[in-house]
Amino acid sequence: MKIDLSSIFLVIIVVIPGLFAQRSRDMLVPKSLGPKGATEELAELVALGLATHGLLAFAAAILAVFAGWVYHAATLFFFAEFDRWLSTTWSTSHPSEAILLVSGYVFLSFFVSHCLGLVYGVFSADGQITARLFAKAEWLQRLGVRGLLGERPIIYELLNAELSPSGDAKTMFVEAAMKDGLGFYSGQLSQFAIVRDEEPHRPVYLIDVWFKKDRDDLYVAVEADGVLLDLADVSTLLIKQMDLSNPLPVPDLKP
Repeated sequence: MKIDLSSIFLVIIVVIPGLFAQRSRDMLVPKSLGPKGATEELAELVALGLATHGLLAFAAAILAVFAGWVYHAATLFFFAEFDRWLSTTWSTSHPSEAILLVSGYVFLSFFVSHCLGLVYGVFSADGQITARLFAKAEWLQRLGVRGLLGERPIIYELLNAELSPSGDAKTMFVEAAMKDGLGFYSGQLSQFAIVRDEEPHRPVYLIDVWFKKDRDDLYVAVEADGVLLDLADVSTLLIKQMDLSNPLPVPDLKP
């Protein structure tokens, strides 16, 4: 089997940093559930990888300008030195140092891409910056662009806890009215599955669960660590987010 070293080098330099960024983003927001082709997936990885190297290049340029201004009173001093540097000759005569520099840059790019993915995830989860840009872009509104369409499923938008004024995530409580007269469940939402909107089965896991058979009955605590419900069997889902860090009393779903 013939090994193409140039292809391996491109994968390490471009694709793998993009993979680190994508994995970091997926830790904060759910990835698109729509099918992606190999070309689209590779293009996203390459774009994130190139963005990583672009950030490193700009950071190095800013550092070189600042160092040249401080130490030599010439902002372009190190740029001129770099232009005169014979990198091929130096790397040939200093192979060990060259390998260490390249390895250090590769690992640095992995770390920067991880941080880039986190920032990307924060912007994707919040969306306030882009929304404000659209709000102030009157020419876009005149063209009929009034908002943004997201790829996240509705179940994520409904059950994703908001942040309280203190910065902590609010606690989510739900009351599920089951189909076919199977009663009512009320409790704290612990976990839920992120699936496509067209998927009927959406498991949700409740803790501190209470149950009653009919609407006029009183709730009774369920003697279990938790209850796993399928929203396909739920006719109505009442959702309530509470800021439990607030010392003021808050109403409960249980009567």
